[in-house]
Amino acid sequence: MAHVTGLLPPLRLASPTATRELVLFAAILIVGAGFSLASPYFLTVVNLVQTLRAGLELAIVSAGMTLVIIMGGIDVSVGGIMAVSAILIGKSYQAGLSSWFVVPIGLASGTLLGAWNGFLTTKLRVPPIIATLGSMYIFSAIMFLVIGGAWISGLPGTLSPLVNGKVVGIPASLLVILAVYGLCWVLLRQLPYGRHLYAIGSSEQSAKLVGINVDRTKIAAYAILGLLAGFAALLYVARLRNVEINIGTTVALEAIAATILGGTSIRGGVGSLLGTLLGVVFIRIVQNGLVLIGVSSLWETVIIGGLLIVVLTADALGNRNNQRGA
Repeated sequence: MAHVTGLLPPLRLASPTATRELVLFAAILIVGAGFSLASPYFLTVVNLVQTLRAGLELAIVSAGMTLVIIMGGIDVSVGGIMAVSAILIGKSYQAGLSSWFVVPIGLASGTLLGAWNGFLTTKLRVPPIIATLGSMYIFSAIMFLVIGGAWISGLPGTLSPLVNGKVVGIPASLLVILAVYGLCWVLLRQLPYGRHLYAIGSSEQSAKLVGINVDRTKIAAYAILGLLAGFAALLYVARLRNVEINIGTTVALEAIAATILGGTSIRGGVGSLLGTLLGVVFIRIVQNGLVLIGVSSLWETVIIGGLLIVVLTADALGNRNNQRGA
């Protein structure tokens, strides 16, 4: 295995990603300062904790999205995975099952749906954007067929402490985020699997030549994203104790935006979880600040989409200049 590892493409991890993280951190401070001046409620403990809880599901999904985009993939159906998982969770609770059964159902459903996307992109060779777009429509149809346009409400609050509780004064939501990102960091940076993801994102053909099982690695990445989407669905149900008909409608765009804003290249081979987490924080404070100053929620999507276009354009121009310089 040593000779295989030595032949892997060099990882492009240092300066571009670190620079993006510093710029994003500075942007968070500047935007936060601006909103704190515009609204006296922005920096209150209550608002910050509520913002943290509201961003919990996005943070979890974005961690999985980072793994997928690093290997050169993408998943626009992750909101649908989260929605279907949440519906199964809600229906299981309504059927009288305890959380000991509901939790595995939520996690397993997300994992299987994610693996389905991996199967489409590897075994059937469907481009990731097309495969997951098709899955998004299928999952959305399933959601509406099952719940018929009505909410699933009155669910038990058994898992609520995971979102609304505290551990020695620290919000449980924060601890959950740190635990998920810690595990993903170990997977990405301390285990061979993480190097395989970077290698596939850098050059899939080279990864095959050094003996990496590309298909299995890709399917696993999509399955992990699905698992985290299922976990996010559990946290969503724990937070709201119902399942709304619009669940997950924006989470894919926001997760992709957070990941790319944080420095993960849409072309693959470059990225970090810290940058993604900073991207989540930036998106959520912008959304929260706009609400506090009375700006229509429609502008949230406009701003996030605009930022995504700017970052992708800058990355494309930078890549073009690097190719000319080479």
